[in-house]
Amino acid sequence: MFRNAVIFKWTLYLFAALLCLVVQSFAQRLTLLGVIPFLYPLLAVIPATMDSPGFGGAFAVLTGVFCDLLLPESLPCFYTLSFPVSAMIASFLSRELLPAGLLCSYAVSAIAFAVNGFFHCFLFWTWGDVSPWMPGLSLTLREFFVTVPLMSPLMTLLFRLVADRTRYEEMHKGMG
Repeated sequence: MFRNAVIFKWTLYLFAALLCLVVQSFAQRLTLLGVIPFLYPLLAVIPATMDSPGFGGAFAVLTGVFCDLLLPESLPCFYTLSFPVSAMIASFLSRELLPAGLLCSYAVSAIAFAVNGFFHCFLFWTWGDVSPWMPGLSLTLREFFVTVPLMSPLMTLLFRLVADRTRYEEMHKGMG
């Protein structure tokens, strides 16, 4: 019975992630402040606030692998490394400082964008770019402000519904 609950949980999270990917594909056509909305960091961290650290980390790794395979211009394994770091911070934050919810989602979204921006800037700096920090900060902030205000509440609601539904299934797995 537990195996069925785990399969059900991963299936619901997969469908929620696919819905977010469909939204991202439509968002590719929007350009605000010179950037397009970038939902993938949110997809890595918001589920990590609502579930166990192990599940959140595994989901972030899979999201990172998917993004590394999907985004042709990304650096090899970039998201596979940065998303789990963001998810672990998000999981800690939701367990110790802020309960999972909208405020927590805004905080972990900011962390996810900051981690990704820092990783990008650090890599460009190590490759010889003498000043990637200000352009990188500008890009990160623009992506954050274009993506997070609208999408973080919607993704929080979506993943809250999935997390609540799967917790209910796990609590009642031995009954009936």
